[in-house]
Amino acid sequence: MAAARCASWSGCWPTRRTTIERPIVSVGGIGSHHLVALALHLQAQGRELHAWVFDQVPTAHTLDDLALLLSTGAKLWPVPTRPALPLAWLAYRTWARPEQAGVYMPPGGTTGLGSLGFVEAGLELAQQVKEGVLPAPQALYVTGGTCGSCCGLALGLALAGLPVRIRVVSALERLYLGTYLLRRTLNQVFAALVKAGLQPELAALGPEGLLARAGVTWSIDHSQVGSGYAVPTMAGEEAVALAAGGGLALETTYTGKCLAALRSDLAAGAVSGPVLFWDTHGATDLRPHIVAGWEARVPMALRRRLIRAGAALPAAT
Repeated sequence: MAAARCASWSGCWPTRRTTIERPIVSVGGIGSHHLVALALHLQAQGRELHAWVFDQVPTAHTLDDLALLLSTGAKLWPVPTRPALPLAWLAYRTWARPEQAGVYMPPGGTTGLGSLGFVEAGLELAQQVKEGVLPAPQALYVTGGTCGSCCGLALGLALAGLPVRIRVVSALERLYLGTYLLRRTLNQVFAALVKAGLQPELAALGPEGLLARAGVTWSIDHSQVGSGYAVPTMAGEEAVALAAGGGLALETTYTGKCLAALRSDLAAGAVSGPVLFWDTHGATDLRPHIVAGWEARVPMALRRRLIRAGAALPAAT
């Protein structure tokens, strides 16, 4: 049976009842905000999250996210590192195969369709500038992981005709986030726009042409990655503390490093004109969703690794 036709950019879902009821399987670190959000939404639907996860530095924030995942009933297939994720996939398909396999969702939930929300966010920003709510930014700083946020924003701003220099502050090493990934994601979002009914004259420009016409440019900054993804840095922690003093809650994996890059560029005199810092961190306190005894649900191998890394968890019995 074909999928239902979408009535808006907010998306649609397959009409197969069996697909709707199946679990979702996705990928991320044990402190992944994407996995946490997905798990909470699936729990409300009575569905399961199957997560292929890799270890992160066990900060208090990371452990809260892990606690949330396990509190929702999410099932984990954990491995120590990102390069070992194929082992999680192999376990999922063979010796640790679940009773019902999940429908795959890409890391970060990043798809062309899923990024249209950030296209609308770019249009909303341009409308706020038009109404005088804020000055037109010359530069916009946003963190980058799977690039759905920055690509959606870039295309939304381009559609609105607002020229901005987008500084993508990478949370990932160059091997994982480079111009190839960003352009590929940009193409996916643009294809979703075309499918959603983008005017033919704009569709003919292609994504790069649309950005060029509006004067929207982008660059990738790897200076704040430090020793690796999700590993806190001194500059990032300082940025988080500075933001907290102003009532802004950031975290050390993405937004703290993004603000650190902005501070570094300001100190070097590399930024002029109005600058916009785009905060991608949802600071809602989700700890009330954590259930007592979640620690007992941590897979034994993961528990041992976390304890060796300094996490305050009860020893496995």
